[in-house]
Amino acid sequence: MLNLSFRLLSGGLLLMCCLSACIPVPMPKPELYRPLTDFTPQDGVYDFESQQARFNVAIDDNPRDADARFARALLYMGVGRYASAEEDLTIAIQVAEKQSGYDPERLATIYVHRGLIRWSDEKVELAIDDYSRAIELAPKNWEGYFHRWLAYHFEGEEEKAEQDRQRGMKLEPDVFDREYVLRYDGIVL
Repeated sequence: MLNLSFRLLSGGLLLMCCLSACIPVPMPKPELYRPLTDFTPQDGVYDFESQQARFNVAIDDNPRDADARFARALLYMGVGRYASAEEDLTIAIQVAEKQSGYDPERLATIYVHRGLIRWSDEKVELAIDDYSRAIELAPKNWEGYFHRWLAYHFEGEEEKAEQDRQRGMKLEPDVFDREYVLRYDGIVL
């Protein structure tokens, strides 16, 4: 009888330990939205240096080449050099906005990327400004709405966040529906 009680007690204790691991632990809000996790070093240092050299030559030849600056910024983001990436993105934006024929979709993408860096640097209001400008330039591009939705949610501006989620759902329902379910059901990507 004592042996059965001990087994029952130890089994109950083990079950309690297992179940306690299933209890969601509150996470700080930035953990819910970490957009730069997609940018990871892809190649070795040699490849980075050769690509950087190629972009440096292109930029030296034409300092007003917004696309070369954007490409180099993506390279910097890929290796975690976010300050250099933000600098290139800012210059690319300045150059592209002065060019009358520059593709607004492309410029919106540059703004979104700069917003991602600003978000990661905890400059949430500046990130929201970048996402808003991206939406102005390309209102049919879902990415600006997506990132601004999550930034508004982080800031506690739930009404604005829900408006962006609804607009984004009209443009790209699969992405917004999946993200909404995963994030608000307590499952973090």
